[in-house]
Amino acid sequence: MFTKILLCSDGSPGADGATRYALWLARQLKAHLLVLHITDIRLLEGPLLADLSGALGAQPYPALLSQFRELQQTRAGAILSTIVAQCRERGVGCETIHATGSLVHTLLEAEARADLVVLGQHGEHAQWGGGQLGSSVERMVRASTKPCLVVSEKFREPRHLLLAHDGSEESMKALYRGINLAVALQAAVTIVAACETGREDGAAAHLQPARELAETRGLKTHAQLVHAAPEQAILQMTDEVDADLVVMGAYGHTRIREWILGSVTSQVLRKSRVPVLLARGT
Repeated sequence: MFTKILLCSDGSPGADGATRYALWLARQLKAHLLVLHITDIRLLEGPLLADLSGALGAQPYPALLSQFRELQQTRAGAILSTIVAQCRERGVGCETIHATGSLVHTLLEAEARADLVVLGQHGEHAQWGGGQLGSSVERMVRASTKPCLVVSEKFREPRHLLLAHDGSEESMKALYRGINLAVALQAAVTIVAACETGREDGAAAHLQPARELAETRGLKTHAQLVHAAPEQAILQMTDEVDADLVVMGAYGHTRIREWILGSVTSQVLRKSRVPVLLARGT
């Protein structure tokens, strides 16, 4: 189970939601929290500051850059100190990391020390994103090699987990991750499999052993076949059983196929009203 949780925070409302989930999980699982704030290097090296300096007729670029660096440092300190205070209130051990660099590269470096990454579904520019999954969040999740929990702003204790299962290698990882997490949280589980009409036998062949596995761990378990596309089945069952968290495999198709068809993972991340745990590893 998860013993070190990496929380990515940019100070946005979405990140506040991630903080609540990370703190709750850390308490429940007795895990240590690593809190990461990244200053995107593009803000410091791109043309924005140079253009701003010229447009305003303000101080020379080097002076403006120095002031901007100080501002980012102050902002990061305020964000991280707030989370540290919340950790102390809840008795959660934590450590903070402020790094300047590319979002993806910095995340990959930091996550080497953790076994779960927690991010907000929407970042600091969500007000211009039309409610869509943040592009930075999706890039980070795609690049990550660790299980990622992508959460919404609204917090609700995960007491009912929806496990998406199709018998593939990635969904088997999700199944084991989800069952272990449900046991740790004393949560109920619903296992869902999508299938086309006429192919029920194949889906049931994967679904029944998954249900039996969950029941042998003492979990209250429901299993359901749904005649729909995988993303539709997951979202539909999430609403029908009022699940609090979805557990599924991550990016099972090639990047080319995702670009043409759209990934099931991406669709669920963008549309889910509850947190989504993308399972990786054993």
